[in-house]
Amino acid sequence: MNRSWVVWAFVLLMGVSTFGDTLHLESGQTVEGELCGVTASSIQWCAGEGLALSFALDDVARVEFAGDPMASPRVAEGDWRKAMGQAQRALTSCRTARFGLILGGLAFVGGGYWLGVQGHDAGRFLIALGTVATGLGVIAANPRCPTQEERVKVLVRIGLDHGWLY
Repeated sequence: MNRSWVVWAFVLLMGVSTFGDTLHLESGQTVEGELCGVTASSIQWCAGEGLALSFALDDVARVEFAGDPMASPRVAEGDWRKAMGQAQRALTSCRTARFGLILGGLAFVGGGYWLGVQGHDAGRFLIALGTVATGLGVIAANPRCPTQEERVKVLVRIGLDHGWLY
């Protein structure tokens, strides 16, 4: 009889110790604990014994919640909205910079054409410069954009899990 209680106590203890959120990193590692906070670039993670860790959103694959985050939110909605707004602005800025390069290149092409019509030799140079700038804007992706997209994806997933996005 005593042995069965020990087995059940062990099973119950294992069940309680594994109850918690899981942070999955891009490297394949997992960290048990609970989501404590978010910013536009990082997640604060509370591991055992009051140990608070900070992980860059770029390194986070996903956050898996053990319980229902809508019933007991892990972070304040205002903090999440602030982080989400900053991450979205950074992503928009990243994408807008690319369009600015394209439009600037086209302006140079137009200005070069106008100078060429007026008989100035500098028109060809401006057309060449504008063509290169426009081409770079079209084919070269901004290296910051994929990083910003991953940050927004993780924050969106947290918002969906908490019921703040529908």
